[in-house]
Amino acid sequence: MGAGAMENQTDCIAEEGAEEIAPEEAAKGRSTLAPPLSGALHLPRDPQILARLARRGVTLVRELGETRQDLGARIETALMALFRDSRRGTDFQALHEYASPRLLRQISLGCRGQGRRLDPRELCQDAFVNMYRYASSFRDQKPYSFHAWSQVICRNIIRRHISRRSQPSLQALPEGPFEPVDHRAGPALCASLAEDRTALLQLLSVYLLHYAAAFQALSPRAQAALHLVEVERKSYAEVCEILGLGMSNMKMIMFRSRKRIAAHIAKAMGEEPRERATQRRAG
Repeated sequence: MGAGAMENQTDCIAEEGAEEIAPEEAAKGRSTLAPPLSGALHLPRDPQILARLARRGVTLVRELGETRQDLGARIETALMALFRDSRRGTDFQALHEYASPRLLRQISLGCRGQGRRLDPRELCQDAFVNMYRYASSFRDQKPYSFHAWSQVICRNIIRRHISRRSQPSLQALPEGPFEPVDHRAGPALCASLAEDRTALLQLLSVYLLHYAAAFQALSPRAQAALHLVEVERKSYAEVCEILGLGMSNMKMIMFRSRKRIAAHIAKAMGEEPRERATQRRAG
């Protein structure tokens, strides 16, 4: 589509009663584009944006049976898809200028009843921040895709801000003996717990080394029985079937193996075995 054809499309839409916005209003930060749902429908002003939309097959005039609202929604969807694919700042600026008036009205309606607790303009900017951040998730499958997608974003932002502001404010805490106790650990307690944790890990490592040495001293059959019971969590009956042992023999192997391991660890760590300690106390 040539430049002359695009100018004809623009003139065709602008001649439908477009109302110009005063330059002083544009200087205040208001969009210089009329909202898509108003009586006059403007196209994006950037000729490069118009040319790129035309190259993507976007019709810039109303199609047969299409209303101004349908055309505005379709152009919004096309602008969002253009930014999603290009990630250019100029494309997003064109989308912002074109869609922000409609979104601002939508958010203002959603904020009714909240008084001055919510600023629709601030929420509108938050909505566009989310659109910029999650542009890759946008799908332009239908003409009203952006309309529906942006409506969900605006609704979630309004709900989130209302929930934040509805939380009760903190009251002054009492002082003196009625002051609440802070049960969090202080720096000294945190340091002490860290030292205890380190010492416990070191002790556990030494214990495991002694356990491995005691395990290697057992017979192969005792090692297999212990592994099947302690590691693979098999029952005595299953181990008996695997190793070809009787139940009484299996119980004896497990009892002696555990007893030998405990005695080996106690001797290696300089502790008195439990049986000797009991006999000494009894004597």
